[in-house]
Order: sequence, then C-alpha cells, then structure tokens
Amino acid sequence: MSTVPFRKLAFALLLCACFFPAPKTRAQGPPIHTDTPIMLGLEGRGVRTFFEVVRKSRLLEDGNEVDDPSGRSVTAQISPLAVPYNFTSTFQVGAVIPFVTKTLDSDTMSKTRSGVGDVSLFIKKLLAQIDRKGETFRVAVKRTAKLPTGDDETPVPLGTGAIDYGDRVGYNASVGFRLLPVIYERYPSPQLNLYVERNGSMDGRTEISGVRNADSGGSTLFFSPGIQFIGGRKWLIEASLQFPVRDEPNGTQLGTDWAASSGARILLF
Repeated sequence: MSTVPFRKLAFALLLCACFFPAPKTRAQGPPIHTDTPIMLGLEGRGVRTFFEVVRKSRLLEDGNEVDDPSGRSVTAQISPLAVPYNFTSTFQVGAVIPFVTKTLDSDTMSKTRSGVGDVSLFIKKLLAQIDRKGETFRVAVKRTAKLPTGDDETPVPLGTGAIDYGDRVGYNASVGFRLLPVIYERYPSPQLNLYVERNGSMDGRTEISGVRNADSGGSTLFFSPGIQFIGGRKWLIEASLQFPVRDEPNGTQLGTDWAASSGARILLF
C-alpha cells in the first residue's frame, strides 16, 4: 500500500468517525480508549496518565500462528503521560510521552530495558458543534505525528526508529452505561460507568531511510470492556482490559495476547 493513498484514507475515515450525535446512554464520562470530538472538560486543559501492561507471546506470520523455535515472549509496561491543551474552545494541541519497561524472554535469554518510548504530538480541531436539549452533534479532525525518540536497539527496542505522521487508520465504537447512581438526586454527582468498546487500527509499515520494514504494521481489533469512576468535575479514574478479536500483523511478528490498563485524568484549570 502506498503512503499517500493510506494517509488520504486515514484522514477520510477519521473525519467520518467524528460525525456522530452523542448516544442516548446513561454514562456521562469520556470513553476510555475511544477518541472523541470533545474539546473541553477532562479532555481539555489537563493531564492523563495510566499504567498499561501488554503481553505478546504468539508468533504470527501474515496473521497465522506459527511455531516459534526460540519460545519468545514480550511483556511491556507502559506509563504514558498525555498533556492536552486548548488554545481555544475549538483548537487543541498536546503531547503523549510514554515511559516504557520491556522484557524479552526466550529459551536462551531474558533481557529487560527501560526508558522513554516514541513521543507523539497531536492537534485536534473542532469543525462544528450543534447542541440541542438532551443531545449534541460535533465534528472534529485530529492529526498525530510520532517521533523516533525511543531507542530502537534490538533485541528489545523501546521505539520504532521511524517518524510516523499519518500511516494509521483508527476505527472505534463505544457504548457507556451509568451503573451508579441509578437516578440522579443532584447533577453533577459522582458516578460509576461501565464501557464496552471495540478499538481497531490499521498501521502502515515503518520506513527508515527509504527502506520499508516488511515485519511492521498490520491490522488489529480489540474488545475492550472497562469501568470508570468520576469523582467530581476535575478528576476521574478508570481501568480496562483488552482482548484481540483480530490480530494480523504484517510479515512475522509477535501477536498480542491481552492488555490491561488503569489510570486517571485530572483537570488542572
């Protein structure tokens, strides 16, 4: 797949995904994994951090599981710090700085490395917003660029060693249910939400010095149940599990067994 058509497809799908009315569900918080066109509140001037563990132990070749003679497995512990900032009510910029500890185990070795992974920069622009009683309609676009700040030294790389600025298409769906309170006695009030999400992406192959890595990128789709507690206007905590529904990496790569995360969002001002 050539780079230019991929980027055009990514932009088109992202734009389409952002055209949606707010669903008439009972949850009032932002989804855990699914990005939204919301610019204010907990996704505005604040910070978000969480602790995530990702386990990979299945060797896949073009999406099919094959035997791994070396018995490799990778466990990654990732603590990203996301810092979004609203320049205006319709324009947001931000950075995501991941702190990574990755362990590679095989039949002959065990090696662990820690450090900063690949930093991502993003901009989000709200194009339209129509508010009505009980519902809202928003349109937004988002652009992300990933920088090669993580050490890509093998056999335990912390980054890809490549600049990525558009070779990903993300597609997500999320449904939220408010578990508590069943009936609001006052609004707003602390609430407990259940989220059920499906989070997918299609990633292009990484390219370094004009050479594409055949064993990079691919297509994944996760089923992601999670729970979220909103304690007030300025903070929330949340946790989620992710299980692969589809895992089809390009070439030969380790596939994801599962991922687990927990974290918090804090509104600073």
